[in-house]
Amino acid sequence: MAVDDNRLLLINPYQTYLKSLESEYQSYIPYGLTCIAAIGVKAGFNTVILDCLDDETKTEFADKVRFGKTNEEIKQIIEDFRPDIVGISSTFSMFEPDATEIAALVKSIDKNIIVILGGVTATLPELYIRLLQQSEVYDIMSRGEGEATFSELLKNYDKKTKSIANLVFIKGIAFRKDNSIVQTEERPFITDLDSLPYPALNLLNLDKIFHNKYFSRWRNNPVGKRVMPVFTSRGCPYDCCFCSVHSQSGYHYRTFSTRYVLNFMKQCINDFGVAHFHFEDDNLTLDMDRAKEFFRKLKDLGISWDTPNGVRADKLDEEMIQLMVESGATSISIAAESGNEEVRINIINKNLKTESIIRAAELCDKYNLPCIVFFVVGFPGETMDNIKETVQFAKKLTERYNTINMIFLANPLPGTRLHELAVSSGYIKHQLTNYDYFTAIRANQSSIIQTEEFDKRKIFRLLTQELDNEMFSVHNISQPMFWINSVKANSRAKRVFPRITDAKVKWEWIGE
Repeated sequence: MAVDDNRLLLINPYQTYLKSLESEYQSYIPYGLTCIAAIGVKAGFNTVILDCLDDETKTEFADKVRFGKTNEEIKQIIEDFRPDIVGISSTFSMFEPDATEIAALVKSIDKNIIVILGGVTATLPELYIRLLQQSEVYDIMSRGEGEATFSELLKNYDKKTKSIANLVFIKGIAFRKDNSIVQTEERPFITDLDSLPYPALNLLNLDKIFHNKYFSRWRNNPVGKRVMPVFTSRGCPYDCCFCSVHSQSGYHYRTFSTRYVLNFMKQCINDFGVAHFHFEDDNLTLDMDRAKEFFRKLKDLGISWDTPNGVRADKLDEEMIQLMVESGATSISIAAESGNEEVRINIINKNLKTESIIRAAELCDKYNLPCIVFFVVGFPGETMDNIKETVQFAKKLTERYNTINMIFLANPLPGTRLHELAVSSGYIKHQLTNYDYFTAIRANQSSIIQTEEFDKRKIFRLLTQELDNEMFSVHNISQPMFWINSVKANSRAKRVFPRITDAKVKWEWIGE
């Protein structure tokens, strides 16, 4: 039997929201699945991506709403394609029930189809062990970085027996065996990233995705340009207490070569009409010499770009900012986290000086580069005075340097030290659900972390007192974004967020 008779179906599940949260929904390019799809193609599998979110379909239930393809549509696609292996992505814990519902649908069609779950839910033991114990719809959990693991799984697939051999020897997975859970040895992170094939974007219906009315609607996308995420590196050597990235990409900083990245970007430009890129790296400028060389060569592509995840303020200098502007940067984001240096270093564990944040904002202002600054408040150990200091520091940044500031609430995600601390200290007052993790970062919704010093409602009152005035232009109370109400700052904000309106927000608490 020819290898290409083997069939791999990769599914980006639909997403279900409480009706009170449906305005938060946006569709996106399932980039991670295209990376796994490229492995499937390389292994000789007939590979298909089922992106449930490329549809604009919205289905309402009692108190919930679902975005994406219906179960009937998904069932028909599965029955028509007849996959041997189905890989399902669960990138956000809130949407694990959606992934599990689709896995159950797959098994109801053919129990012999091997179902593999990937993403953060499949990586954290406290999540995947529960799933394997409670349900038989998943056969294998692919933990962490998925390409090498998937490659081995596919190579060991036997269509005659409809099974994958040698599971106990395949690193980075978990599965059931004889009523117990087997967790194999951790898989080392990939060091030679250039060995990976380019993401199989051709397996997506990109025309449909780009024209979806929900596509990336809350991101800083330029009007009239097709946008694409891209990574130039993986891994982060820093250890911020709230960050969950290490389970997926590790601490060791690894880079694609400049040639690899530029060639992939040229493919996106020439084959798919992409004109704007989101550099999704956690540390785009960590190696400053490498970053500068990359930006010099990036100029020739004639594209625009931004950094949604943020860069370190202490990994920017004047030459870097100049090169960024010259190579097409429409904005950069920097992660300040706190306005109090002791909180930033001793509580958040972000080794970053206040002077570096101020210098980065100053340089961006000098070169007319919109600068988005991220802040996070509500950490165990913070006081209300600390939180007020952060808000006032953010206000000073925009007053002096026309920054665009965003304030989030600390989210005790599973697998983070913040979660461990909040639980061990008794600061989480009830059993958290998937929806709790989704609302945790939102300022005007139910309180998650409650200490002797604060709860979220008290923080919301502080934000209202500090920002509800004509001096600042404030948007999206759920995740407050604001800037000084000046001609220069308003102009920059419109460049970054061209769809934003001037409507005055209503400071309203919607949590219990």
